Amino acid sequence: MQNPREIYMKKWLETASPIEIVVALYEKMESLLKDIVEMYEKEGKNRDTKKEIELANRVSEILYYLKGTLDMKRGGEMAKNLNQFYGICISQLSKAMAEKNLELYKDLLKAIGEMKDAWWEVRKKTG
Repeated sequence: MQNPREIYMKKWLETASPIEIVVALYEKMESLLKDIVEMYEKEGKNRDTKKEIELANRVSEILYYLKGTLDMKRGGEMAKNLNQFYGICISQLSKAMAEKNLELYKDLLKAIGEMKDAWWEVRKKTG
């Protein structure tokens, strides 16, 4: 038996527009990155590094998913730019994880937030 959250998510995915799904994925990445930043700021070197890696890996999964869904033939310049953006984000995330660098996580959080806002603008214009 499916739990209510799974049922809700399945229904939502069936009715959501592609842009709404993309925005939701950006919001999830933003939430995960905020959790990592908060861990650094509150706990410093005593933070749960296992949890940090788990959260960062989830961000990575979303970035690879978004990168993998790009239609490079039909998407033209926009797809090319997004592909580059996702590649840079993946690289920065890997570097932040390897170096345990709070500032890199913050920079990534800012970039993801700005791109999410851009997608919201697209959604507003397209309905």
